Amino acid sequence: MAKHSINSVLTITLFIVCLFLAWKSLASVNFFFDRLYEFHAIDEQIEKYAPQNRNKTNFEITSSTEHHRIFAEIVSSINSRGDGLAEIEYFSTSGEKIDTFLTEDELTHLKDVSQLVVSSEQLVLILIFLLVIFYGFCFYYKVSRSRYFWKPVGTILSFSTMILTIILGAGIVMVIGPRTVFHILHELLFAGKGQWFFYYQESLMTTLLPESLFGTIAVMLVAAAFIYHTIMTC
Repeated sequence: MAKHSINSVLTITLFIVCLFLAWKSLASVNFFFDRLYEFHAIDEQIEKYAPQNRNKTNFEITSSTEHHRIFAEIVSSINSRGDGLAEIEYFSTSGEKIDTFLTEDELTHLKDVSQLVVSSEQLVLILIFLLVIFYGFCFYYKVSRSRYFWKPVGTILSFSTMILTIILGAGIVMVIGPRTVFHILHELLFAGKGQWFFYYQESLMTTLLPESLFGTIAVMLVAAAFIYHTIMTC
């Protein structure tokens, strides 16, 4: 019983670390936004909703290259404690500045997101430290006493457990509904903080980054984390 409990805690801890590694890896390539842009037909969404925006104008006359640049700047700022968010601007195809991209409420929300990323990084560093201490002690115990303090589960069992966990998680999300899960997570993570829900007609951020995009990014994060976990446990 104790062994299973230790294995469960270690698996969860390691997967959290792998999720953060996945975030850092995908953020470094802007989550392949150029591919996601086409997959989610974001250009069509901008063409439809940007003219309806009540706060910002003329975003519909910007180019896809401009959209990619804005996304990259948002990702970079979120990973840099929110620095530079207020300075993100958008330009026409002729290179003329139109306006800043974010409203005050959007700035507040993205700064909340950035703080969550910073807090996660601090948590992951603590978890990595604890894992190093635990595995270091296990190694010392084995060398000094010629027997295991704790013996890790086999690669096949670990792999199977992760597959089943991901399938179970995906099943729960599909039963509840991806949109509902998205809202529940935001309500939990940003409780007592700034506004996090924005209509297309009031937010260029939502127009450029629809909920469906975050669903795809979530799948990418889990898949990348699974790859990291598999490598680490082989």
